[in-house]
Amino acid sequence: MTSSANNFGAQMAIIGPTQVGGVLSVTLFGCLACQTYLYFARFTSDGLALKITVSAISLLQLGQLVCIISILWTMTVSTYGDPSRLNVLPLAADLTIILSGFTAFIVQSFYAFRLWKLTRNIFFPILCEIISVVAQTSMLILSARAIYMTDLTTFIDSQIVLISLGWLARGACDFITTAGIAWTLKKKRVSDFSDMVTTVDRLIYWTLETALITSLLSVAMITLFIVKRQNFVWFGVWLIYPNVVGNSLLASSVAK
Repeated sequence: MTSSANNFGAQMAIIGPTQVGGVLSVTLFGCLACQTYLYFARFTSDGLALKITVSAISLLQLGQLVCIISILWTMTVSTYGDPSRLNVLPLAADLTIILSGFTAFIVQSFYAFRLWKLTRNIFFPILCEIISVVAQTSMLILSARAIYMTDLTTFIDSQIVLISLGWLARGACDFITTAGIAWTLKKKRVSDFSDMVTTVDRLIYWTLETALITSLLSVAMITLFIVKRQNFVWFGVWLIYPNVVGNSLLASSVAK
């Protein structure tokens, strides 16, 4: 009886955060689409690698948009009046884990490369890339296991270590790249030319504005997961996260 009650509670609890997170994610995708258009319209002379990076993020988030629409349809229409069917998440939710993981991995690799370009020191960029690979591997294993889940509550309880490891790694990578880029720019701030100082200050501001938010979101997600795992607010944050990191990269590219 207790197990059935817990399962029903989880099935009801996940609906609200998923709907809110899904709607916010769709809204952020609109921002991503606008920034993608601005980027390709303004910076036609950029290198092929950066253009491929922006295109990959946009396509991955387009795929996630389709998955989120499918998830929202399942939770608001298909299972209306019968939340017991949410005892196992729809396949679209499993695909969302994969797509969001690849989006985060590409963005973190981009910032690690930018850190190397600024410092010409390979230690921290390689460290960030290793941490990002750990996070991505955790997400891929998690998504593979999620496909075969038979009970939502049991599955989450059995994957606490894997989920926590993935998000701790994401947060650590974001923090290291943000701090490294900001610190390097601060050291380059010393100049006799006021215009140069102003430009560097603007770059530091853009770095903190765009990259720091992804670190804070990772911390918020892992905190919510550990402290209040039962209310599934962390899952709503999970749905938002990839669009936030995608928008952060596009914002830094469009504003340059």
